[in-house]
Amino acid sequence: MMFRLTAILIVLLLQLFLYLRLRSYIIEKRTLPRSAGPVALGLFLFFNIPVPVVMSYFWSLTHLPAWVMTVLMPLFIWHIATFFIALALGSLLLLRLPFVLALRTAMLHPTIRTQVTTMKETPNFQRFDASRRSFLEKGVIGLSAYSFVGATAGAVSSGEFEITRRTIIIPGLPEQFKGFTIGMMSDIHSSIFMNREDMSAYVKEMNGLKTDMIVVTGDFVNSKTEEVYPFAEAFSELQAAHGVYGCLGNHDFFTKNVDMVAKKIDECGVKLLRNDAVKIVKGDSYFNLLGVDDIGRNMQPDEYFAKALAFAKNDQPKILLCHKPYYFQHAKDLGIALTLSGHTHGGQIVFGTVERTPISLAALASKYVSGHYMLGDSNLYVNNGIGYTGIPVRVNCPAELTVLTLA
Repeated sequence: MMFRLTAILIVLLLQLFLYLRLRSYIIEKRTLPRSAGPVALGLFLFFNIPVPVVMSYFWSLTHLPAWVMTVLMPLFIWHIATFFIALALGSLLLLRLPFVLALRTAMLHPTIRTQVTTMKETPNFQRFDASRRSFLEKGVIGLSAYSFVGATAGAVSSGEFEITRRTIIIPGLPEQFKGFTIGMMSDIHSSIFMNREDMSAYVKEMNGLKTDMIVVTGDFVNSKTEEVYPFAEAFSELQAAHGVYGCLGNHDFFTKNVDMVAKKIDECGVKLLRNDAVKIVKGDSYFNLLGVDDIGRNMQPDEYFAKALAFAKNDQPKILLCHKPYYFQHAKDLGIALTLSGHTHGGQIVFGTVERTPISLAALASKYVSGHYMLGDSNLYVNNGIGYTGIPVRVNCPAELTVLTLA
């Protein structure tokens, strides 16, 4: 309940900030029609009055008709676009703040205040100020257009996915496992936004890839225990010659009945590795597949890893299933050859990329957001997932099925 109230408050405060900025602009821009103010107020009320109802009521639903999603999509698009606009404008204000404070402090001195006032009245300064305002105005208009176009495109293409193929070099890999393929899925988030039919379609696609083994790296459900039943129905069809394995994610623990969720996942054919390990055997060779439960706040990752490693006391290569990618350095230090993770959704809402790092909220929590990373000889692969957190939209970050070929 507290999380929901906090989320609603943050959304509404961002909307209030953006509305006040727009209202200030409308007042200053005297060339706009008198109806601009009421229209802006009407838009903000229209898209924000439903927010508390949607964010509170939807939390308890387990099924949502398709037509409701269609009706609500403009609401989702509005909040994605305006969130990014508010974030950008807020960042600009924070960057300006030190200079504004310094100038206002300096102007407390009468001589400096007189000089600044005189300078502002000169034609050169007024031309510069007009040019600056015009540049900022065009920039904000461009930013707004980009945000709404991007959010709309993301909403339209949310059902799309990519199949990513990567070759991963594993030091000491037995010859019999060269060319061995691992199909990877993550962050299913069984919910009103990911129903049984959706999940069955992804299962069919993954089965069609015919990989030797399949792993699912957590967040099977979104937040409720009953969401595991449609998941189990769909994923009972998932098959691979060397088995289907998984680890639990943070959302699986949000259910408060994680053992029941884990039991149903196991029963449907996804073998959960809960701080333990198994040997994947081919002929007379094998490698170790380890899995750990989601590592929550104030918990020590080494304790989880130690329990799993206790089941793999040998010198054969070790592959780890760990929902969050945050612990890659720990895994590397413990001799893990390959860590498979999810959690980040690849950013889900991505507004660009800087040197491989997606510009998204996920990048604030970890530098490992999407794709293949290396520390020395140790590998990490972070899957984008197929489900959603919060709003059922992806922007510049399609859902992903991964095929990893060991070499």
